[in-house]
Amino acid sequence: MTDPVSSANALPSRQLAVTWGIPDRYGGMTSALLHRSRLFAAAGARADVVTFEPRPDYAAVRARLEERGELAGGVGLRNIYEDFRHRAHEPRPVDVLPQQAERPPDEVDDTGAGSVHRWLDGAAVARVEHRRADGSLAVLEQRPHPEAPHRVVTSFDATGRTTGQWSSVRHFRFAWLDELVDGHEAVAIVDSKTAAGWMQHYRRAQVTRIHMVHGAHHDSQGRLTASRRDLFEHLDRWDAVVFLTERQRAAAVAAVGDSGNLEVVPNAVNTPEWMPRLPPDRLHGVIASRLSTLKRIDHSLQVIARVRDLGVPVTAEIVGDGSQRSRLEAEAARLGLSDAVTFAGYVPDCAERFTRGSWTLLTSRSEGTSLALLEAMGTGCVPVAYDIAYGPAEVIRDARSGYLVADGDIAAAAAALTSLCVLPDDRLAAMRRSARHTAQAYSEEAVRDRWSEVQEAAVRRHAERRRREAGSLLRRAVGRALRVSRAAAQALRGSTPHPR
Repeated sequence: MTDPVSSANALPSRQLAVTWGIPDRYGGMTSALLHRSRLFAAAGARADVVTFEPRPDYAAVRARLEERGELAGGVGLRNIYEDFRHRAHEPRPVDVLPQQAERPPDEVDDTGAGSVHRWLDGAAVARVEHRRADGSLAVLEQRPHPEAPHRVVTSFDATGRTTGQWSSVRHFRFAWLDELVDGHEAVAIVDSKTAAGWMQHYRRAQVTRIHMVHGAHHDSQGRLTASRRDLFEHLDRWDAVVFLTERQRAAAVAAVGDSGNLEVVPNAVNTPEWMPRLPPDRLHGVIASRLSTLKRIDHSLQVIARVRDLGVPVTAEIVGDGSQRSRLEAEAARLGLSDAVTFAGYVPDCAERFTRGSWTLLTSRSEGTSLALLEAMGTGCVPVAYDIAYGPAEVIRDARSGYLVADGDIAAAAAALTSLCVLPDDRLAAMRRSARHTAQAYSEEAVRDRWSEVQEAAVRRHAERRRREAGSLLRRAVGRALRVSRAAAQALRGSTPHPR
């Protein structure tokens, strides 16, 4: 078998970006994996985003991404249930005969492209039917009996004939991945921690597996979070584990030790070819963020209110959406910011919005690397950021390319933003140039080259792991053969009469 890495800075020709799904209003992780897939496709690799969410309307998801240019360059989007709804599979008999539902479903997700029906047993899902647009059953997931630990998965063609069966949802997913890879060398980068939970057990000779860690992995006391614990206690299962920053990698080493496969690759950032002109209103800022409790946009609102109370009439546009939007709009009104702060909602191209502001705020509890922070800096939009784990301190030179203040220090952030707003024009211009220069170090070319190095090392580790495992299997087989031979010899000696 040929080495899939043919030369220096060459990527393996088959690339999978494995994630749970593509939200309609996605954030930094999904943006980053789509951008990375386009980088790989531009380098000549076949790049597919691979998803497992059960939504039945993936043609609409694909059309939306194509309209935004997210699948440019030939990036593919594959979903397991879409494939089984539309691709033809040969009929074959199965071991466990599917049963009819005894009652109506508890939940139904119905679209013009198909539907998903669920039956619940308390909080657990006991049965799921994935149906085509014409109502025919494509995939059935069903517990064979109430105490069964797993749902048996059965697939059907449009006429109702069975085409396959798997003993669990995990085995169903693995079999589908095997079909996608089709025996060829491939690299699977797993971005979603949900998908990583079971992808750590997907072991194939031709597939090099890399886990990409986007977010924080420990709580405020330094303990591994429940959602990360199993993954981080077994990082040696992966051919590489990639972090966005050196600080993030160092924190993982401190928590679980160095497994020898920990790497750092930042997200790539597109920067305008030329420095955008300073907006006419240099007191206006742009904040791009998911509106969740993790992002602490309420802190940003308090910072803005304090700066205005100091007599500096800053205004801001907050770009993004999320579960906290209504609460944050109410908080803005309470702080007297209704005329000063605009909530723009979800916008596909946040980076362009930063050209409208001269400053931005980052007040999150934690970040991997804030893509929004680097996108802002790339346009010359100067940041004021909390010094949190993990990204801001690695990209901001305090008072040179932005301002760093202690985590949670609203007063210090307000003082920094006030200082920024009253800087002389030449000082502000210098900070804008410095911020842009920092972002340019995260160019597509530099990040793609780094990915080539990391994947080359991961492929080598994978090959070495396979050699060790093959050697171990051979030694065990030889040991068993020797034990059988000794037993046979002893039996033969015991049955042979002694000469008199």
